[in-house]
Amino acid sequence: MDGFRRVFPVVALAFAIAACGSTVRTPAPSATADNATAGSPSASGTAAPSGNPTDLAVYAKIESQVQALRGLTAKNPVTPVLLDSQGVRDRLTRMNDAQTNHQAMADESRLFIHLGLLPEGSSLELMELDLEAGQVLGFYDPSSKGLYVLSESGGVGAMEKVTFSHEYTHALQDQNFGLDKLAIDTPDQSDRDLARTAVPEGDAYMLMAQWMFKYLSPIEIVQVGAESLSGSQADQLAKAPPILRETLLFPGVQGLSFVQGIYDEGGWEAVNALYANPPDSTSQILHPDLYARHVKPIAVTVPAVPSSLAGWKLTMQDTLGELELRIWLEGETPSAAQSQAAAAATSDWGGDRIGLYEGLNGRWAVVLRTSWRTASGQTAFRQAATSKTGSLPGPAIVCADGSGAALYVASDVTALEAFASCRPPL
Repeated sequence: MDGFRRVFPVVALAFAIAACGSTVRTPAPSATADNATAGSPSASGTAAPSGNPTDLAVYAKIESQVQALRGLTAKNPVTPVLLDSQGVRDRLTRMNDAQTNHQAMADESRLFIHLGLLPEGSSLELMELDLEAGQVLGFYDPSSKGLYVLSESGGVGAMEKVTFSHEYTHALQDQNFGLDKLAIDTPDQSDRDLARTAVPEGDAYMLMAQWMFKYLSPIEIVQVGAESLSGSQADQLAKAPPILRETLLFPGVQGLSFVQGIYDEGGWEAVNALYANPPDSTSQILHPDLYARHVKPIAVTVPAVPSSLAGWKLTMQDTLGELELRIWLEGETPSAAQSQAAAAATSDWGGDRIGLYEGLNGRWAVVLRTSWRTASGQTAFRQAATSKTGSLPGPAIVCADGSGAALYVASDVTALEAFASCRPPL
């Protein structure tokens, strides 16, 4: 999902997975507006470090430990800002207002509605902001270089320590590799952006797990696992549309698995090399052998507006990728068998491109063109996508499209027939 401001958060459920399921073998204040006001709570709910020597010593110690474990040296000091839950929401809201391409998010909202991924009238921007604000335990903003940790009490307990180890890893990544060089905010490359976000997130979750098991006591580890996902957070996550929930969790959960494999082969040096040669698709994260074999996505284009549709325009185009196509096929509450079938129908993904076309009086059309690495993959997706057409909010058809398959959905039959390359059987 492009257009939304990019931060690097530690998310509650992904945090718990890294904490419980991993098998991984006084700082000077920085000169930012946030740190300049870090002395007392603000009206926005901030509860920043007060200069308590004990707290500052804890952060300084974690910084040294993280640098040693990760093998990276800090180039600039970083002072964490502690926020309560309202402060997290306020901070993310201000960042969203300043950094988000609101029009792009509105366009993507309509695209997802037409695909049946969001309810009619949804605002993807507001839903994503609300979910992230309710799930994150901390985040790093590469634009401002600010580091934020959720702490309702303003104190530094086991949870705050572990969260800081994660976010401080992001600061080290940024200072040593430049997170902006990953180019993860490209307007029409959502799949690539999500894949590349999985690198720093997987890196940070793995380091966090290493730090936690090395430096926390067994009692503290149990405490962190118990606190990592509250009842309200779990409920919010369960109720979120799958397209939001799964893309929020993907960089941490699948990113951890991907980075772990790279680390097992070549240690931190191999992980460091990912920043110079990042993955280009979620398919490469889901199937690491594709990354190892340098299997790049196949370029796919969307058609021009048909000459019969005067006044229409191509509003936006993007790449969904294997992950989002799988989520689309799974539906709202998939069974285990449905999830397995959706994964099988998308596992040979080679490339795709989707376009949102809009005309007068609220008319619209969506064209998704896909390419597959094997003929059996093309057939599997075409059959699975055809089974979805009856649940879409407009007339739809799936056509063979060279070596791929194309989905056409529209507001009305006339628009559908103007775009579609095949016709339903009589």
